[in-house]
Amino acid sequence: MIFGGDIACPTVELSEHLDTVFINNKNVFEGKNKYFNLEGLVADDITTNTVSPIVFNHSSVIKVLNKNKTLGVSLANNHTLDIPQYFNNTQYHLEQNNILFSGAGLSVDEAQKVVELNDEGIEVSIFNYCWDFLLYHQKNPTNGVYISEIFESKIVDDILKYKHNFPNRKLVVYMHWSFDLEILPFPMYRQFSKDLIDIGVTAVIGCHSHCVQGGEKYKNGYIVYGLGNFFFPYNVFVNGSLTFPDFAKKELVFELDFATNKATCHWFDYNNSNQTHELSYIVSETFETSLELKKYSPYMLMTEGEYYNYFKLNRRKKFLIPIYRNYKNVFSNNLYTRYLKMRGRLARSLAKRRIIKWQS
Repeated sequence: MIFGGDIACPTVELSEHLDTVFINNKNVFEGKNKYFNLEGLVADDITTNTVSPIVFNHSSVIKVLNKNKTLGVSLANNHTLDIPQYFNNTQYHLEQNNILFSGAGLSVDEAQKVVELNDEGIEVSIFNYCWDFLLYHQKNPTNGVYISEIFESKIVDDILKYKHNFPNRKLVVYMHWSFDLEILPFPMYRQFSKDLIDIGVTAVIGCHSHCVQGGEKYKNGYIVYGLGNFFFPYNVFVNGSLTFPDFAKKELVFELDFATNKATCHWFDYNNSNQTHELSYIVSETFETSLELKKYSPYMLMTEGEYYNYFKLNRRKKFLIPIYRNYKNVFSNNLYTRYLKMRGRLARSLAKRRIIKWQS
């Protein structure tokens, strides 16, 4: 099964570009089941000409995903609450195209429901969650729409109960976490991901950072901290001003064969010259021997203490930013998040006034 990052196609034309990506890369995608993060709800009458990011998808993209064997999508992301009034419309189009979803709903329980699917005869369950900081400018719920948030101890408890009831299912945890354009995972993400593998999760997969953050194999499980984007076209949203730096053009598509527990990294470059929005195939490598993955994952053999020191020196976002070191330090982590939400609201206000860029 293939796991990709964020998808945001607000027009029919861009949906067609996405379809072309699948067609031009049949060596990777053809005949394989897929799972993505749907970055924004489905709306056909919303404009991209806004002063702040309202990210959404045209209904045509759902047909493209269905055509290309997408079994499910995550809605556990901050942009779901950009236009929560379109949740029912999104649910309708996904159900009409037989695409499962989780991570958002009209109640907490509905938002936290597990996606249960069959991948080539293997029963797979996918859990979807979003870091609560990413909702800093929104209320959860908004207009009655709830987002499934990351509460680590609860996730551990819920997965232990689920594993007890369904011991033979393969479990995947798909996270929307980290800062925009942070190149390294938080130290607590390594700790938490490994703890999830220890209780029986097969793979932990992350997105939202819009850039590759690498990954590592731990025991018999796989961790990909950040896939990068999948199809999030540059210079489209926010009056064409929402874009990403060149280092974010490298993208990772993660493939896991649940029958053999073998994983593959498929690498692509995004190209938007002449507004073509292409994904250029680079190479496919086995997870354990991937040279590209090693470039993005210098922490593979580091202890928690070693990685903390490495992260402190090499992270991209440093200025007045605390470090989330241990997910069990709930009190201090909550204080960090409250502070960051205030900081985020300030940054959003400055970006609206074009004093800073939306992505930096």
